[in-house]
Amino acid sequence: MQPALESLASGFPYLIFYLLTITVIFIAGLFIYTKLTPHKELELVQAGNMAAAIHFSSLVISLSLPLAACLVNKFSLIDVAVWGTFSVLLQLFLFRLTDMIFRGMPERIIRDEAAPALVLASFKVAGSIILAFAISG
Repeated sequence: MQPALESLASGFPYLIFYLLTITVIFIAGLFIYTKLTPHKELELVQAGNMAAAIHFSSLVISLSLPLAACLVNKFSLIDVAVWGTFSVLLQLFLFRLTDMIFRGMPERIIRDEAAPALVLASFKVAGSIILAFAISG
């Protein structure tokens, strides 16, 4: 039992630093994306708009998957910060690309059309799964 407790004691500070680093990158990605969207997604979610809730939920999941992959092959805190930041920037680029392919989606989300929002969400989640596997090698 002693080696397990020693391992926990020595590894716990690193765990906290990794989690804080990833959390900051994750929140920054959420903030940037909500600023890039032409509609006020969080306000729509607060108003009960199901399409916006589906879309925002897919954003949360999609940003977290590549960040989790960065933790799989971590070498150092700086490595996680660099790869985490790069993965979020790449994910945001892929999101914009997806939004350009599915034109008119912001208006459809505002009108609370859940079906197209769900299809858009599935493409974003699928892209993030592929990105996560590419990062984790």
